Formats: sequence, structure tokens, C-alpha cells
Amino acid sequence: MSTHYDTVREILSRQFGDRILAWEFPYGMLSFTIQPEFNLKALTLLYDDPDLGFQFLTDLTGVHYPEREGQELAVVYHLHNLVKNVRIRMKIY
Repeated sequence: MSTHYDTVREILSRQFGDRILAWEFPYGMLSFTIQPEFNLKALTLLYDDPDLGFQFLTDLTGVHYPEREGQELAVVYHLHNLVKNVRIRMKIY
């Protein structure tokens, strides 16, 4: 995992703690799942924090997982720090 990913994880963990439900690293991209009520706060932090700098929304999509009871619908954000060329994924169920 890259140094910038470590910084992202550290800042988000410090700010949201156990409100972050999962961390993953599929296909070389840091991904995390956060409680839905912290959606806007997490996006604002990712955008505004100068150490993070995720100011470009690459993709916003909805995903249907009919087999996942209690997690049937997900909103997935792909965010990009253009200066450091780093992408992350944020999921909300």
C-alpha cells in the first residue's frame, strides 16, 4: 500500500473511527465502507483536507446486491487526487 494510502487511512480512522465499517484493497485501490449518515462529512473531509486532496469525482454509481441481506443497495464513489494521481473508492450501503 502506498504512503498516500496510509495517510488517507490514518486521517479517516482518526476522524471517523468505528464508523468506518470495512477497509479493502482490491485491484490496488484503497476502498472503505462508511456508515451512510457520515457520507457528506467523509466526502467533505476528503475534499477539503490539504493532506488528502480528493477534489475530483471520477464516478458515482449505484450497485444492487440482491443476495446481501441488509446491504442490497450500495452507492459507490470513485475519488481522485489529481495532484498525487491517487484514486480511492468509498462505499455506502
